[in-house]
Amino acid sequence: MTMKKLMTAAAIGLTAFIIYSEANREPRERINYAQALPEAPAFEVSSNFDGQWEGKRIDISGDNICLETRILGNIEDGKVSLRLMYNNTLLKGWIADDGKLELYSDNERWGYDFKGTAQNGQIDGEWKVSNAPCRGSWKVVKV
Repeated sequence: MTMKKLMTAAAIGLTAFIIYSEANREPRERINYAQALPEAPAFEVSSNFDGQWEGKRIDISGDNICLETRILGNIEDGKVSLRLMYNNTLLKGWIADDGKLELYSDNERWGYDFKGTAQNGQIDGEWKVSNAPCRGSWKVVKV
């Protein structure tokens, strides 16, 4: 068998293997971590914290994908809208009279979970990512 025929046979065999493997593979599920914002929160919202807010998110995991980032946003009529500046993730939700937040992320890749409480002109809390080692604290102050 000549080298050319051998290469052709190998190419045909490899192509057949790839087609067979793809046809018999389990379909991948789309991973969508964006959390749909409900129509209403589980509590009565408060406008006591309305205004512009800015601060930062700090990572304690030490993983290089979990960068520190600025957070900018506002609260209007008790509706919270905060943006993580390094990847443009939007955190939306509401704030209660006792300062507790209910936040939802629009990021389709990373499963963000931000918890926090407002008091004395600042909001601080903890955050984590469900599908990465990232975790830490965050704080924003009213400007």
